[in-house]
Amino acid sequence: MVDVMTTRAQKAAALERWANAVADDDDLRAVDTTVLQELRRLADQRATVEAEVVLAVRRARAANRSWSEIGAMLGVSKQAAQRKYGRSSSAA
Repeated sequence: MVDVMTTRAQKAAALERWANAVADDDDLRAVDTTVLQELRRLADQRATVEAEVVLAVRRARAANRSWSEIGAMLGVSKQAAQRKYGRSSSAA
């Protein structure tokens, strides 16, 4: 997760530098990157939350909770929960 967030942050910083350079050019209008910065922030937040969900699913399984219960808490079917977070997936 850290590599993805670092890469995203690096790309956002590069975009910010580009936007600032464009804004300094009198022939071009200023570029507002606020919306893109918000997208980056939300994508980073989503990655963090997903990592927390993976850990919570692992703890639930270690506590002998069923895939039906886990799926219900996630708002998905037991099959969808098991497919995404089960041992054979990369998330588990």
